[in-house]
Amino acid sequence: MIRDEEKYLTSDIKLQAFLRLMLPNSFVGLNKTNPHRVNFVFEKTKELTELINGYLTRKEYLISPLSFAENIDQGKAMIYGDY
Repeated sequence: MIRDEEKYLTSDIKLQAFLRLMLPNSFVGLNKTNPHRVNFVFEKTKELTELINGYLTRKEYLISPLSFAENIDQGKAMIYGDY
């Protein structure tokens, strides 16, 4: 089991899509304990933190637009139970 300090939670659908695209093995699952907000849970690592900081500071990454869009759709499906 991963302890809380070893997790990163986000409800940002685009950030989760980016992180799952760049570090797919870091995705742990969903946290639906709050009925008003679903969080995507990632294993917190130095590499994940660097990607988050890069995303938030608008660093440029080379990714597939189609894969990114698919990850957004998959994230929505996970939220609503269609995945």
